[in-house]
Amino acid sequence: MQIEEKKAKDLFQDRIFTLSNFLSVFRVLLLPFFFQSTYAYAHDPANLRAFSASIFYALAAVVSDYLDGLFARLLNQETTLGRYLDPVCDKLVTLGGLFVVTIHFDFPSWILMTYFVREILGVWLGGYLYLKRGLQGRPNWWGKFGVGIVAVSVIWYMSLPYFLQFGAPYDFLLHPVISAYVLLFVLTAGVVAYVVRYWNIVFHPEAIELDPENKKQAKKYQKI
Repeated sequence: MQIEEKKAKDLFQDRIFTLSNFLSVFRVLLLPFFFQSTYAYAHDPANLRAFSASIFYALAAVVSDYLDGLFARLLNQETTLGRYLDPVCDKLVTLGGLFVVTIHFDFPSWILMTYFVREILGVWLGGYLYLKRGLQGRPNWWGKFGVGIVAVSVIWYMSLPYFLQFGAPYDFLLHPVISAYVLLFVLTAGVVAYVVRYWNIVFHPEAIELDPENKKQAKKYQKI
């Protein structure tokens, strides 16, 4: 495989101020408001206004994650910067959400640390592929599924004081740790999938031949 190293400044050659990029940054800007409302709710579970606000911010982040990709395709605003900005913002938001429920609602701290290490490795891999291999890494379904599981887990853990105070319609809702272990499984599967996909590209690029006509290969990685 021919290696074409890139410079970080090359990310900014495309359009920067797009609706999809704004939505990516928007969900990160929601974090301080989410922290504030969740703190108020955690210290007073009867404060349903703060609880509702936290749920709203969490759902707004999920919806914006869906819309930024949709608008990028519909408005023809897909850029190299956007492809990296979206997952980086995802990482900040998901880590922020898990940190809050770890501090206030007893989410397993060791699973948070596992998630943190996994995301750091993901940022390193994405940067390495771009800067050293001239490739755009493709997200796999495990990663996308993991973001959804994080949202479910954060909302579930936040809802536990409400369920304890007012009752839960189903007994299993009193055990949000289920979502934490589902997330751990998804993280593990995602790491295995990335290792299988990118091992040779990172460590043995000479063994890889990129064919621009190979659609199956294009789903894995795209030459920039």
